[in-house]
Amino acid sequence: MTIKTRITLIGIMAVGGLVFLLLGMMTTEFSRYRQQHLVVEELALISELSALVHELQKERGLSTGFLAAPEAGYRDSLLLQQAATDRKLNALRRAEGGLEARLQQELTTLRQRIMAGNGVYPEDYRQYSLLIQSLLDQVWSQIRQVDFAGLKDDLGAHSHLMFAKEYLGRVRATVNHCLRTAGVSREEKVAEAARLHGLFAEYRRLFQLDAGADWAERLDQVLGTPAAEEVFAVMQATAAGEFAPLQISSEQWFNQATRVINDLKKLEDRSLARLVNEGEQLLDNLRRRLLFFTLGTLGVGGGILLLVLYTLHGMIRSLDLLLAEIGQIGSQQDFGRRLPVRARDEMGTIASSFNRLLTIVERLLQEKDHLAGTDQLTGLNNRRRFKEFLDQELTRHRRVPEPLSLIIFDIDHFKLVNDTHGHETGDLVLREMAQLLRATIRRTDTPARWGGEEFLVLLPATTVEAAAGLAEKLRQAIAGHDFPNVGRLTASFGVAALLDGEHEESDLLRRVDQALYQAKQQGRNRAVSWSGA
Repeated sequence: MTIKTRITLIGIMAVGGLVFLLLGMMTTEFSRYRQQHLVVEELALISELSALVHELQKERGLSTGFLAAPEAGYRDSLLLQQAATDRKLNALRRAEGGLEARLQQELTTLRQRIMAGNGVYPEDYRQYSLLIQSLLDQVWSQIRQVDFAGLKDDLGAHSHLMFAKEYLGRVRATVNHCLRTAGVSREEKVAEAARLHGLFAEYRRLFQLDAGADWAERLDQVLGTPAAEEVFAVMQATAAGEFAPLQISSEQWFNQATRVINDLKKLEDRSLARLVNEGEQLLDNLRRRLLFFTLGTLGVGGGILLLVLYTLHGMIRSLDLLLAEIGQIGSQQDFGRRLPVRARDEMGTIASSFNRLLTIVERLLQEKDHLAGTDQLTGLNNRRRFKEFLDQELTRHRRVPEPLSLIIFDIDHFKLVNDTHGHETGDLVLREMAQLLRATIRRTDTPARWGGEEFLVLLPATTVEAAAGLAEKLRQAIAGHDFPNVGRLTASFGVAALLDGEHEESDLLRRVDQALYQAKQQGRNRAVSWSGA
């Protein structure tokens, strides 16, 4: 099979596979968009259920008060609240399992019994609570259907807030009934109030754990008002059975508790509005992403088709390009360059084999260059290689002026070491000195053996003061080191920095050598920085 035939088959398979992949990705993106659209609808339903729960909670509180003392004025307030509940119930757009119909039927039966004077506490109170609980269960069911982690946590906190408000609403109803039935046994209501107070506190705690710090602070602000503190005081007194100190009527209690619950409802509405806004933003992002992805898919698909059409033409040219690359490598002697290997065919085999030869040649040249620039005794850069580094830094300094310093040091009385202990010991000292030098300087510094017992360190981007500090550090390290067969030695240091407008290496080397001479003249074992004096 020829190369042209193989490339043609591969192109056909690639285009087919790409089309299949892009269609699958588009389906996935559309599914995500549809899923997020359902999330926004679920949030809208949660908002409607929340509004209905709030009105039904208020109706429950008024109904329990009416059961305790069915007064005419109280009856009118209850009828108005029932109408408000019906408006929210009629606005409920959809819910699973025919919840609206069941709720309307049970609510109608319960209201008829209460308004006819046949209601009984606590059975009717519990029936209201069961209806509200069914709505809260529906809210929780909607939250569980949300499949976006970022919203799921916030919705969980929102549900805790709804339950906290529900238990506060039950306390409102229970205490209202207690206050309107003075002298009647209250033991069961006291126990119920204490239980509900505990549940309210627990769901308040859960909300503060799951919600962000800002929303927890907002809840504290709502529940920290004087009206809320007075409501909590009544709740605690009721839970403890201490009715005697209470100087509050049932109407006052109901209004104050309702004010606090309404504030919680406002916080609940703001929380839900934030979640709806986040959901709509996600939906807008997905809508834009789906549009861009569709356009991108069409663009990529068209590009792939054009690519296939030009593939054969490219294969014909590949041999010419291969030969051209070889010619450039030979003319420029750039053995670090490699031929492009585009396929595992004959030309790919030729290119790979040629690249292996280039690798061998490059390695041999690098080894030769390394040997030519390395001091054989110490393994440091030799004079030749050091000058190359210095030239590079000077060239870079011309482009980007920045500090450049140089350190030279000489082992004091090294001739005495050779004369006393022999040249082999002297070589050991030089090798030890090189290791100590490498361990002390920075990774960006360049060390070298300048000749004999002299060493140089090139310090890019370093001021003369910093270089003097490093020289002093190295001097102390040498003076405190025990060298093989010799013991303690010292060294004298010269330090100089490149002056403004100075570009010749000879000037810098001359001045650093003068600084070393001054160190020798001043008694050795010291670091001297060059000065004009």
